[in-house]
Amino acid sequence: MATGYDIRYNLLNDARRALFEQWHRECDRVRRNADLGQRQLEPLPSAPSATQIKALAEDLYEFVQRK
Repeated sequence: MATGYDIRYNLLNDARRALFEQWHRECDRVRRNADLGQRQLEPLPSAPSATQIKALAEDLYEFVQRK
């Protein structure tokens, strides 16, 4: 059985993975649009911050705690 620490650790990793996957998709979209239009590449979005990852993990944890 998973401990509370295991659950929080897994949720933190899930949140990090989800946000970085979203960020990678957005970066790919920006690059693809620049390639299609043969335009200069617009600035890439910022990578997820630790604060954003923690906030998503806390939201996920709150959901898990609800009965």
